Amino acid sequence: MDRRRAPETAERILDAAEMLFSWRGFYGVSLREIAAEANVKLALTHYHFGSKENLFSAVIDRRAADHAARIERALEQAMAVTGARRERREAILSALIATIVDRAMRGGPGWKNYVRLLAFVANHPQEEEYVSPFRTHYDHVIHDFVDALSALHPEMAALDVQWGFFFFQAATTHILVESGMLDRQSGGALLSSDLDALVDRMVPFFAAGFMGLGAGD
Repeated sequence: MDRRRAPETAERILDAAEMLFSWRGFYGVSLREIAAEANVKLALTHYHFGSKENLFSAVIDRRAADHAARIERALEQAMAVTGARRERREAILSALIATIVDRAMRGGPGWKNYVRLLAFVANHPQEEEYVSPFRTHYDHVIHDFVDALSALHPEMAALDVQWGFFFFQAATTHILVESGMLDRQSGGALLSSDLDALVDRMVPFFAAGFMGLGAGD
């Protein structure tokens, strides 16, 4: 069997690229470095993926359908929650961040890297061509969350719902990078890596923040 065609070789390259891209971004990594991390010849990265752009897309694509579907299922469950509107709003916000954090914390190192990579991409200029796979797989998911919040709060201006969710989304992508800023600023009392604790506090904080933009409870 031609080892160049072995699925495990392509997977090893994807794993290495996922890890390196998640820490250093698209421009901070070369195919040569990815090949070295995967312990394969540089020619094999070209053989399996052609270019760095194609490899980056393949990294995003590999887990995207599963990840997006899991988030959408969580949103469907959240929309079935009854009770006060604040509780329903918290359920919607939690459906996004808690689902992602669960993958980062308990999905294994591959998922940890993937979640960090998505956060990295979300925090970089969206007009960059390499970002297009991220937009393709996840923009509709974000639209569904905004629609859910708009349906819950018809009294809010549509653009204020967008603002509120964007603030929440921006905070989410920041914490998922686990930069260590929280550790330093708290003198070690709080940990950027304790994503579960962050979720427990972020959800009620941002749910309350929607009231400042016109949400009624």
